[in-house]
Amino acid sequence: MYDSDIIIIGAGPAGLSAATRARRVRTYNLLSSSVMIISNSSPGGLADWTKVRMTGDGWSYEKGDVIRRLMKDVEDYSIPVKREKVLKVIKGDDKFTVITDKGEYTSLAVVMATGMRMTWNEKEYFGGKLFGTLKGYRFMEDYFTELCESEKGKTMVFVGTEEMNKTIDFFENINRGRMKVKKVLDRGTNIRGYKDDIIVMTDEGDVPGDLVLIDFESYMLSTYTGNMIESHKDERGFIKADKRCRVQDGLFAAGDITGTPFSLAKAVGEGTTAGLESYRYVYRKKFGKEAPVYAFYPIHDEGSATYFEIPELKDDYRPKLLVDPIKKDDKFIFRECEIEDNELNSTLLEKCDGQHTLKDIRDELGDIDEKIKKLINAKDLTLEV
Repeated sequence: MYDSDIIIIGAGPAGLSAATRARRVRTYNLLSSSVMIISNSSPGGLADWTKVRMTGDGWSYEKGDVIRRLMKDVEDYSIPVKREKVLKVIKGDDKFTVITDKGEYTSLAVVMATGMRMTWNEKEYFGGKLFGTLKGYRFMEDYFTELCESEKGKTMVFVGTEEMNKTIDFFENINRGRMKVKKVLDRGTNIRGYKDDIIVMTDEGDVPGDLVLIDFESYMLSTYTGNMIESHKDERGFIKADKRCRVQDGLFAAGDITGTPFSLAKAVGEGTTAGLESYRYVYRKKFGKEAPVYAFYPIHDEGSATYFEIPELKDDYRPKLLVDPIKKDDKFIFRECEIEDNELNSTLLEKCDGQHTLKDIRDELGDIDEKIKKLINAKDLTLEV
């Protein structure tokens, strides 16, 4: 048994896009997959910090608007989001194990969408006592010049990778001893967040300061988020993926974790691709044939032709509900179907927990295949192996 068909690590634009596409493929009779998101911080990533542009200067999204739109699908499709710190991802012979600070989860596929850096609770302080080098060194020169004079005698805490010494040297050439400097080296999972006036919490202890500067340039030059799993990486630590976001069997990567360019449009696009590809991988693994995702791939693109039939309901498949129904007017009401609220159906829904096999359920309840197919068609149930 396993916890979810697909685990998405990261809840920025790439992770949320991957999750909704993997969970909800709108082809008639196509079986949905179970999806789980694990994120160290609340959904959003960098796209939730300020106004963002999808393409050019013609139009933009206000702060949080992109994430609100993506989260609506996450909520509508009942995709669980676990607020946990991912420490390690281990690929086994048949499944992946995702180890967090609170437990372990297993899946058939994993999508890495952690961005160029881990996100914590920085956005709660952003624009106040916490800043970031997001606008280039020419802008930062003017900012540092003003800051060093106005904040004379105070302490600036730099947070970044080993590459942040370049930014600190740049700062010190302007500072000339007026502000004190501390630095916190981000090794990927050692930072635990921010608190109080502005304290950087790390595994080694708290680092207090008056201001914090997150050196995004250093993360663009080298990243640690790819260290969660053994995979092919470039010289800067970014995960290497092909144009379909495939890294290796069952492992996919999307968004800033794959390197430059860093943009919202790229994150959403790669997230969509990773979601589709992870779905296809899981479908092949479970049913031994290509998923009929006609809207996105030609019918004969890979493997033999496939049609609209639901996979044969073999005894050893374990049905798993993907949403909780609402009880109303003597019915169990799902998003796109309803069934009678009676003892048989109530027991059936209890048994569709991903642990009981179809044989177990048939032995107790008899022929329930038509009801199973009805829930599959409504995208409210999947089959696990």
